[in-house]
Amino acid sequence: MSQKPVYLWINNGRVEIRDASHLWGQETGPAQETILKEIGKAIVLGIGPAGENMVSYASVLSELHFAAGRAGMGAVMGSKNLKAIAVKGSSRVAVANREKLIALTRQINKEIKDNTSCGTLTLYGTWNNLTPLQRMGILPTKNFQAGVIEGGERLESEAMVKAILTDRQTCPNCPIFCRRIVKMEKPYELSGIYGGPQYETVAALGSLLLNTDPAVIAKAHELCNRYGLDTMSTGECIAWAMECWERGIDLGRPLPWGDAETILTLIEEIAYHRGVGAILADGVTKAAEKVGQGSEAWALQVKGLEMAMHDPRGKKGMALAYATANRGACHLQTIHEDAMKAGGPYPELGLDTAMSRKQLEGKAYLVKITQDYFGTLGDTLGICKFPMNAWRPYTPTCVAQAVAMVTGWGITLKELLTAGERIFNLCRMFNVREGIRRADDIAPARVGEPLPEGASAGETVSTDDLAKLLDEYYELRGWGKNGVPAPETLVRLGLK
Repeated sequence: MSQKPVYLWINNGRVEIRDASHLWGQETGPAQETILKEIGKAIVLGIGPAGENMVSYASVLSELHFAAGRAGMGAVMGSKNLKAIAVKGSSRVAVANREKLIALTRQINKEIKDNTSCGTLTLYGTWNNLTPLQRMGILPTKNFQAGVIEGGERLESEAMVKAILTDRQTCPNCPIFCRRIVKMEKPYELSGIYGGPQYETVAALGSLLLNTDPAVIAKAHELCNRYGLDTMSTGECIAWAMECWERGIDLGRPLPWGDAETILTLIEEIAYHRGVGAILADGVTKAAEKVGQGSEAWALQVKGLEMAMHDPRGKKGMALAYATANRGACHLQTIHEDAMKAGGPYPELGLDTAMSRKQLEGKAYLVKITQDYFGTLGDTLGICKFPMNAWRPYTPTCVAQAVAMVTGWGITLKELLTAGERIFNLCRMFNVREGIRRADDIAPARVGEPLPEGASAGETVSTDDLAKLLDEYYELRGWGKNGVPAPETLVRLGLK
């Protein structure tokens, strides 16, 4: 830990620790602006007041648009008095077979442009989830008390584009252009430098709170990026507080569902540990422990991580994915089984038949194999998960080919999947060392309550359902009944 606020400046391999006392207390935007004035062109990864104040779900923002949002990495930086990391590099990445890699990249980019699924990302970004989830009856609504929201037409994909979208941006050389930019002057002033909300944010700060106003959602998103807060955990904590109020638990003031002023005020209070925000700043698990009165029942989390915006009652595999993901209720560690409705998107992975989102059969294998591939390898290799998702051009075979072309290794897809499995098990063993066992591989209690209406009405994931999935999953993983990897599994993976 530094004795005073600092930022790290990495310039083509030269590393310098610089004083950041003048930046401490600043929001992410002004802090980045000041750093760039001092060092010139660079990429800045930084925290805002939420990270400085060690909010448990403080995020780290890169270029003000991209958030390492989940699990509180901003709080870790804040605890070390590290305000930012600025990086500039001009060296080329060493590639073993550049010509073949360029040819593969051109092929994939062409296929992306012709791919209907990728095309919806260009039009709507991840807002393309809003309309289907509402129609499936699993749009997170009122802290997951429901899956259909009244007035939901305002949150449908096309309506969001018409209401608030002002521009689209993309990452270098990517033809998808999934990034949303939102600028407005009224009813809220938004500069556009903080980008725009993607699906998880729209759900967490919108339907989850009974808020159907796109402008309020966009403003709430901007505040989270300015202060450096994970939008999903922020929305879930606010939803928990609003449900407390609905159920007669007084946290200090009225917290009505869908109220714009309440939502925006709570975001600021969380960042600065003020008012009701002081209760919410340590996350929904600790908030419920403090308040009690049965509020644990509507604190939706796994292993302390607030649940992402996908309801397991209508996508049964997500219950197992949330329960077993190494960082808690994360939606990015496996593919979502609604992608399986048209057939098997990954024949190379043994996923070659159609599967209903509501069935339990086959979900243990689906979760296990895509945790190894989509979740773990996607993160390890630094690949965007949009083009490698189901029915999109960056297939498992292409990924293996690209790794071989970059590294020069004669690596096969099977070997690559074993590497993903090894990494996943290594993370599990870290958690085991910290005390994690089967009893921690849970789904929030609410997923055992039937959805009240819509196309998924009556759907639940019972305790028995999850227990059966866990038994099958542990067997596939080579873990004991207690959720601990067996010695022979660790030997097979080279971890012992």
